[in-house]
Amino acid sequence: MSAPRLAILGTLVVGAMTLTVSPALADGLNEYLEEADQAVYSGTQFVSTTWDGVEAMGMVDVRHFGGMAMVGSGPVYTMIGQGKVNTVGSPDSALAYVPRARAPVNHAYDLAGAELSTRFGRTVKTIDIVENGVLRVRMVIDIATKAALETEVFDGDGNRFRFSTMFEFSDSVAGMEDYEDDGDYQMMLPLDEAGVPDRAGRYRLIDAYGVPAEAEHGFYTDGLFRFSLFAFDGRHDVTKIEDGHTWGVDGFEYVTVIRPAEVRVLWNAPDQTFVLIGDLPPDHLEEVVAALPRPGQRNWFARVWHRLFG
Repeated sequence: MSAPRLAILGTLVVGAMTLTVSPALADGLNEYLEEADQAVYSGTQFVSTTWDGVEAMGMVDVRHFGGMAMVGSGPVYTMIGQGKVNTVGSPDSALAYVPRARAPVNHAYDLAGAELSTRFGRTVKTIDIVENGVLRVRMVIDIATKAALETEVFDGDGNRFRFSTMFEFSDSVAGMEDYEDDGDYQMMLPLDEAGVPDRAGRYRLIDAYGVPAEAEHGFYTDGLFRFSLFAFDGRHDVTKIEDGHTWGVDGFEYVTVIRPAEVRVLWNAPDQTFVLIGDLPPDHLEEVVAALPRPGQRNWFARVWHRLFG
């Protein structure tokens, strides 16, 4: 399986996680997240990420209803929600996951701010999520639907690295009131024993699944941000990934791909290829990769043994 194929698969899975309700940071935020999961709204959203000197941006149409979301542009869109993900026109992407456990939020996060204003002629509330006193997320929430009309995510130095905003917004989804999801999905069952690490920095493994090509897929979260980690047996050429950039951390080199709503990191460790795809801030990402197997070749003895005996 080629590395580009791995990246595509991971994108779909992360999308499914993005719309999963997180546990409570505080009673008010928990209530918002639960209601937002069932909110009905539609609109056009602009999303951008600026990371490691690279900027990616895009416009997508969003329709959200009944715990499901249609996200895309023109005739190409992805259905996400209720433990399912399906990109229209890509039959291999129709996946369904068994219900996952929900992790408690990291104790470093707290909820602050509740400023009222108006947007699109509607009453909205701005809330801040801080980590040890540092602003991490600022959201502008529509009071009536609980939809996030604008979201800013900040790195550890207080710099904004991700931004999304609705340019058009409606509290209805015309034509989708009677939608029924009756497609065929490949069921992904959790592994009894996972080969991927139980933790990566502050992020905890929630569930792990087996995927084709002798690989494992783990979901990690700290209760607010999350990522998917794919661990593939053997070494794949990750240097030819389209739009890939070299990212250096502690003297090790990784390949990154910046997308409007996510960052992908690919690297070869001895005997394995890793693909990480998530929405976590850059300083969190450095902490995570430092806790995972580092890029590198097999040692001399292992390379000779493998060449002689396989």
